[in-house]
Amino acid sequence: MTVKSRAPCRISMSGGGSDFKEFYSQHGGAVLGCGINIYSYCSLEPLYEVGYTEIISHDWGFSRKINNLKLEFDSNKKNNVDIVKAVMKQCGLNPQEGYRFILSSYASANSGLAGSSALLCAIMGSIYSYANRPILNRARFARDAINIERDILKRAGGSQDQIYSTVGGFSFTEFTKNEITTCPLRFENDLLAELHSSMLLFELPIQRTVSASVIEAKKIKNMEGNVEILKEIRECAYAMRHNITRGDIEALGQLLEINWEAKKRLEGVSNKKIDYYHDIGIKAGAIGGKLCGAGGGGSMFFICPFENRKNIINKMTQAGCRQIPFDFDSMGMVAWRTQ
Repeated sequence: MTVKSRAPCRISMSGGGSDFKEFYSQHGGAVLGCGINIYSYCSLEPLYEVGYTEIISHDWGFSRKINNLKLEFDSNKKNNVDIVKAVMKQCGLNPQEGYRFILSSYASANSGLAGSSALLCAIMGSIYSYANRPILNRARFARDAINIERDILKRAGGSQDQIYSTVGGFSFTEFTKNEITTCPLRFENDLLAELHSSMLLFELPIQRTVSASVIEAKKIKNMEGNVEILKEIRECAYAMRHNITRGDIEALGQLLEINWEAKKRLEGVSNKKIDYYHDIGIKAGAIGGKLCGAGGGGSMFFICPFENRKNIINKMTQAGCRQIPFDFDSMGMVAWRTQ
């Protein structure tokens, strides 16, 4: 028997940064976004009587054999190894019992689409299913993922990515000191089609000079100085929730731009190159745009009138950006078994 799972990456439309515990525990946070059909995958196969667990990572191009669950906290090739170890420990799996994990993410490295959080949720899906641990309570599953990534692995960042990878679809999440509440947003097919026809995603030809975790750690360190900016970003999420249910593309684009203008003021998020590519999309006809992820590079997301799509695609492509085709995921994390 092999247990397989997948979890979607996400587009964070508004509110990112207000999902930092250091912020929302005092001021409350809110985010709006959606899961997309770019997935991270995990397969788990028992290897009987071999005395080790093998981890094969397609993303990093390596294979490791482990016989203990001691975390290594290495930011390079051991990233995926630590994720597997943390989830195995959570579920009581002994690596010496013998397992083979094959891991793969279809999001480019540093794309800003939360491929690492999606991979964590996929790994959890396989291990939870194998260990007969409940996965139907998606709120609890997402909280487990947040705890593993932020508290156990001690990786700096917010708490939204794990939610999108768990529940999929469009959702609005509010954060308080004592509670995280996610409300899935259910749209008719015609509204989904209208939203999809108004959204574009591009991978920028920019390499981060520092990792996302370093950028996020700086934001946390300067949280007191960022409070007013994050409040602006949080309020954009509430306004976008109001307008997305009405299908008001013009308002959504304007709010996306307001969100980006605020987010740019956070240290390490933008630079002259990122501003250059953003401005190309705006001049080509986008109403608003923002960078996905922590900052410093990644993917640029635009909202635009349908009639301007082709011109934006042409101009961004000519500037060296790669369009990322996507659709909305409606299933979230899925696990299944095969012989």
